[in-house]
Amino acid sequence: MWTAWLLLVFVVVGGALAYASSAYAEVRRLRRQVATLRELVERLKELAWDHRELDPSLSTIVIDEIRTYEKKELRG
Repeated sequence: MWTAWLLLVFVVVGGALAYASSAYAEVRRLRRQVATLRELVERLKELAWDHRELDPSLSTIVIDEIRTYEKKELRG
């Protein structure tokens, strides 16, 4: 009887640890993806600024949209 309970505890704990491990891996993957997307947005903002003489209005719109998003993201 004790063996069955002990086995059940090991199975439950082992399953919980496996789930936590996979969840942690997913969180790390998502954090890397978010960092990559933030780098992309930063490069786009710099590109719009560096080439603003080609189309000043479009560059202003792009930069303003990015800055607005960044402010919202930082607030919460």
